[in-house]
Amino acid sequence: MRALIIGGGIIGLSAAWYLAEEGCDVTILEKGDLLDGCSFGNMGHLPISHVVPLAAPGMLEKGIRWMFNSSSPFYIKPSLRPSLLRWGIRFLANSTQKHVQYSAKPLAELMQLTKQLLLADWSPKMNIQTTQNGLLMLCKKEATLHEELETASLVRSLGMQAIELSKEEVLAMEPAVRPDVCGAVWYKDDLHLQPNALMAQLPALLEARGVKILRNAEVASFDRSKGKILSLRLKNGEIMQADGFVLATGSWSPAMARMAGERIDLMPGKGYAMTLDMSDPQLRHPAILVDAKVAMTPWAGSLRMGSTMEIAPMNESVHWARVQGILDAVPEFLPGLAGNMALDQLKKGIDQAARSHAVAYPGLWYGFRPVSHDGLPYIGWAPHNSNLLMATGHAMLGVSMSTGTGKLIAEMACGKPVSIPVEAFRPGR
Repeated sequence: MRALIIGGGIIGLSAAWYLAEEGCDVTILEKGDLLDGCSFGNMGHLPISHVVPLAAPGMLEKGIRWMFNSSSPFYIKPSLRPSLLRWGIRFLANSTQKHVQYSAKPLAELMQLTKQLLLADWSPKMNIQTTQNGLLMLCKKEATLHEELETASLVRSLGMQAIELSKEEVLAMEPAVRPDVCGAVWYKDDLHLQPNALMAQLPALLEARGVKILRNAEVASFDRSKGKILSLRLKNGEIMQADGFVLATGSWSPAMARMAGERIDLMPGKGYAMTLDMSDPQLRHPAILVDAKVAMTPWAGSLRMGSTMEIAPMNESVHWARVQGILDAVPEFLPGLAGNMALDQLKKGIDQAARSHAVAYPGLWYGFRPVSHDGLPYIGWAPHNSNLLMATGHAMLGVSMSTGTGKLIAEMACGKPVSIPVEAFRPGR
């Protein structure tokens, strides 16, 4: 079987891995050079505990409140664009407890499958610093801790470890930074890795397995007939044929889907990340500062911080207030990092960039996460093309669902039984 994968992000690369494993002749079409992308700025968390979709109760109230806060972690830019209105209506309709209960099990199964495959198939072949010491959800307010404990109960019902920690227990686990919190939840089954190292090594491994990767290859159109894609044309005029096609273009998926006669209700969510070079990152465990919605990941010699979900059309601007909000939250939660030279220098540089209305800053990364209308990814056969599989809409959990999604795509493409049920991820839902 000849398979053409459109998109060379972590999901497209994973699909290529498992299609090649099935003996398929695989070609990846990547519009960029594979030197940057959403997965490069990923926090590196594989949080199999993240079973609550973005579309969850309370998002409407929080969204309205946060829209008036320039440094808030979640923002939807008001617009009359039909795509945003349709997405927003469907997102809010799915922000219910019933939807959370429906989504939790399939999300947990997909992330558990990813963890299993990543440890078995990828980690032994790559130097990606895979570590399993869990994820700390640090809470400053009692109300926030109460909400997190409800999530912990749901996580435990799915067979995973979620341990409530007192303030004293948190301080014992993180003595260097002395978190200013009232308590935390420790999800012990979660692991983390170095996503930059993963994305740097994976293409070469695929090419060694016979996968062809065409960089700077942008799709211009599809040739379709009787509910099937016959071929596609690149912007350089080259025509490419295949037996099967995989759409894995992340936040660019709606436009690509329209060219193929499909529709995906998905919006780009811009997120920011910064990595500090630190001989001792001090933080022992990956952590999320829950009240501020800031994530932190320690690696040997560095510390990454990231946050925000900015729902708006694609743009190359930097919302400096949101970046500053991330940096301000870190020493507020983790006083042990206050006065850290690397952090202070970064804050000073970001402040100067904001005052000068700069368009970029060295060390500041941003990317667009593909956010579906219900917080679940799209994985499966397209409604209007019998030989098109979709693999997109993973939001900020692309790495966390990577190998699992790739495995499912390969199984469906080759007519094999799927490893886990996929109905919840069905395109066209």
